[in-house]
Amino acid sequence: MKRYFVAAAAVALIVFLYLWIRVDPRSQGETVRASRQLMGSTWTLEVVHEGKPAKAAAAMDAAFGEVERIEKLMSEWRADSPISAVNAAAGKKPVLVPTELRELLERSIRYGEKSEGAFDITWRGMGRIWRFDEQFRLPTQQEVEKARKRVDYRLIQLEGDQVFLPVPDMAIGLGGIAAGYAVDRAAAVLQKAGFGNFLLDGSGDILVRGARRQRPWRVGIQHPRAERGVLVGSVTLSDEALATSGDYERFKIVDGVRYHHIIDPRTGWPARGAISVTVIAKSAEQADALSTAMFVLGPEKALQLAASEQVDLLLIDEQFQQHMTEGFRQRFLPEKGVSP
Repeated sequence: MKRYFVAAAAVALIVFLYLWIRVDPRSQGETVRASRQLMGSTWTLEVVHEGKPAKAAAAMDAAFGEVERIEKLMSEWRADSPISAVNAAAGKKPVLVPTELRELLERSIRYGEKSEGAFDITWRGMGRIWRFDEQFRLPTQQEVEKARKRVDYRLIQLEGDQVFLPVPDMAIGLGGIAAGYAVDRAAAVLQKAGFGNFLLDGSGDILVRGARRQRPWRVGIQHPRAERGVLVGSVTLSDEALATSGDYERFKIVDGVRYHHIIDPRTGWPARGAISVTVIAKSAEQADALSTAMFVLGPEKALQLAASEQVDLLLIDEQFQQHMTEGFRQRFLPEKGVSP
């Protein structure tokens, strides 16, 4: 009975989408759009259906399903995930994990090496002292120093598919890379289903393929000191990914100082020097990881890393000065009248 209800609901959704967009068989470029709550945030898909809205809706459902699979595999917030098992065994014993997860950990370690430790998936070891909710409390320097002893990606031990964290209470958090990886995997599902023109937004980690109405997709960049929806500008994308890291998502202000959730793993305190970093790369995983790393690094080293990784970058510093690569500048359309 339950299966029948779910199937009937799916058919009803597809029919609704078909009627809602009023497909003209002679027209091209119409899109199907859908959103779902995944990984603790809103994910949105927009697919050019090319006259096949029902097939597009089914492919989108499969793409969302792929994100759910990755969340179950890689979320440290789920007690039943393999990564949580690794964290629970810290200082005790190695844990056998799926090869897919081990491979992501290997790539995460390489991002740590490339960024001189600015990107560090063991930041989760400090999670207990930084909370940006109703329980927020400014930690002491002594507490920060103690927590930092649990943070060092170089200590992660990988042997085959076994993962070991040698320090008790050490923990891995994949929030700076798993969403980007999930975006890439969901995009692969859509392409396998035969759709080559779409935009996938996984809570700000965006990947596009092809075009919309025969034009490149245009994506807006949030103004870091304005209300949601006010843009600092926009860029065109085609077969690329974009990710933004900012100090405006989760923060608390104490005595005029903004304390935010992007922690510099090298100091244990919120990173300083940038307020927003946007990276354009070939994959969402790369854009996700590098936007976090470059936020921590600050303007000079971020531009150096962008050059070595062959990505485009816009970094807005604390004085609201814009630092960008030439490639970013060529596609960037600033919003008129924007000010700090």
